[in-house]
Amino acid sequence: MEGFDIAGIAQALPHHEDSQHIGEWIAAGKNGSMGFLERSLEKRGDITSLVEGAKSVIVAGLRYYSNAPSAGTDNYFVSRYARVKDYHQVIEEKLNRVQKIIKKEVPDALSRAFCDAGPVAEKVWAIRAGLGWRGKHSLVINKDIGSFFFLGEIVTTAELLYDNASARDRCGDCNLCVEACPTGAICGDRTIDARRCIAYLTIEHDGSIPEEFRGKTERIIYGCDRCQEVCPWNKKAVPYTDKELIPDFPVTSLTRKDWLSLTPDEFKKIFRSSPVKRTGFEKIRRNIDFVDHRSPDDR
Repeated sequence: MEGFDIAGIAQALPHHEDSQHIGEWIAAGKNGSMGFLERSLEKRGDITSLVEGAKSVIVAGLRYYSNAPSAGTDNYFVSRYARVKDYHQVIEEKLNRVQKIIKKEVPDALSRAFCDAGPVAEKVWAIRAGLGWRGKHSLVINKDIGSFFFLGEIVTTAELLYDNASARDRCGDCNLCVEACPTGAICGDRTIDARRCIAYLTIEHDGSIPEEFRGKTERIIYGCDRCQEVCPWNKKAVPYTDKELIPDFPVTSLTRKDWLSLTPDEFKKIFRSSPVKRTGFEKIRRNIDFVDHRSPDDR
C-alpha cells in the first residue's frame, strides 16, 4: 500500500481512557514544555470527533532504519529518523494517495489523514490496528520489523475489514532499553519522562540543557536511539528502501569540523527538507556546545 511496510485497520470508536492516560502523564509534568499536547485533550479519547461518522482507522508504518556511520572520528550523533527526508512530508503524501484510492472505491466516504499532528493517540491506535505492542521504551514494536518505523493514520467513514489487534506483549523480563537510557528517562508504566529524555532535551527543550545531564548525553546532538539500539527486536532491523525517504543531503556525511564551522545560511540550505530544521541553528549549536563541555563564549 503506497510503499508502507506494515498496515492495519481498527474500528473507529471512542476510547476515553486515552485522554485520561495522557492527562495523567501531563499532570505529572512529564510532557516538559510541550504544552501543545494539552490542546484538544478530550478529542484524543474520541477519534470519531475528528471525522463525523467515522467507521475505520487505518494505521500504516514505514521503516526508516539507517546504519550509515558518521563521517570521521569523534563525530556527533544524529538520530536515525533525522537521517532521512522529513517524514511528515513523506507520510502525508503517501496517505493522501491512499485517500484518493478510498474515494475512488467509496465515493461518498469522508477521510482525514494524520501524521504526528492533530489529537490522535498514534501508538494506541497502531496497537489496536494490530501493528504490534507497546515496548517498555514506550514505542510500538512490530515482531517483523522492530520499532524503527514512522506512523501515519487515516480516519475515514468507509466501513472496512478490521484487523486482529491481539498482538501480545513480547518484551517479557527484558529491561535492556530501560538500562541503556543514559538519563533514566524511561518510566515503569512504559511512558517517557520528557524532562529527562535526550531526544526532548536536544529538540524540543528551550533554554540551556540542565547541568545534571552534563556528561550523560554522550555525543548526541539531535534525538536519541539508545533504547531502540539495544532492543532484541531490532537486531534484524533492515535499512529503509523507500526512495521517497532518501534525503536531499546525507547528514552523516558531515564531519565534526563541518558541524563546528556550520553557518546559519548553510544550516538552512543543508537541512531544508530534514527534520533537523525544526530545531534550528541556535539549538544545534547549543547541543554541540553542551556535549563538548563548552560555553558559547568559547566558540
